[in-house]
Formats: sequence, C-alpha cells, structure tokens
Amino acid sequence: MPTPEALVAAFEQRVLTRDEPAPILFDAASIRQRLRQALATDFGQRDPRLRKLTTICYDFLAQPAQHSTAHLPTFGCSPSALSDAWRILRDADLVAYTHDGPHRNYRLTRFGEDWLLSVVKGQPLGSPDAHEPQPKASVANEVP
Repeated sequence: MPTPEALVAAFEQRVLTRDEPAPILFDAASIRQRLRQALATDFGQRDPRLRKLTTICYDFLAQPAQHSTAHLPTFGCSPSALSDAWRILRDADLVAYTHDGPHRNYRLTRFGEDWLLSVVKGQPLGSPDAHEPQPKASVANEVP
C-alpha cells in the first residue's frame, strides 16, 4: 500500500499534467492511423478506399514520386480501381502527374506536401507549430 505522501505526489503529478496533450507517436501504425483519419475527415473518404489512399500517402514519405501502377501488386486490384484512388488524390489537390509514355508519375503538390507533413506530425494544417510556407522576400523596388 502506498504511503500518504506517495499518494499525494502521484495525485499532484496527475493534476499538473492533466492538460498536456497525449504524446504524438511516430511508429508506422500511428502514422497510418493519422493518415487514415485525416483522409476520412478532410476529404470525406470511407472504406475500402482508405486503405489504398493511406498506403499511397504513406509511401510518399519515402519517395518523392510514384508510378501510377506501382501499387497494383500490393492491393491486388484492377488498374481502374487504382486510377480511382489517384483521381481522389488529384481532386483533393494532393498530387499532380506527368506522363511517362502511357503511364503517369505522381508527385505531391505543394499543398500535398504541407498537408502530409502536418498530418504525420499530428498538427492541424495552419497551426502555429505546423509547417508553414515562408512568405516571399519582398523586392526592394516592389510597390506594396
């Protein structure tokens, strides 16, 4: 049985830290969960698309570009189902593509990079702690 002093100290610690946010975890499962939640909330997506969208977004953490059909073996879906996932990300302005012969290579847009970074860090886009684009330096002869 804890001593009264230990009980008071534990209670004091609990009171002092009650308003602190829960720590942000950066393991793969936690990042994927934040991505899944943000895709559902920010863009109104629901299962079964969330698995594809989450995986595609997560893979952008490691590589700046993705081939349009690179995830076919992962998902075991038709090319049209995968095209639908890419269309959702394009419509949300998260990605843009360039042609590589008959295929497309996708990259995050500037907004997509900012959105992904804020989600991964667990910070709402536009919060003071989230990544914000720096304003352009003004030119000396520029008229305000």
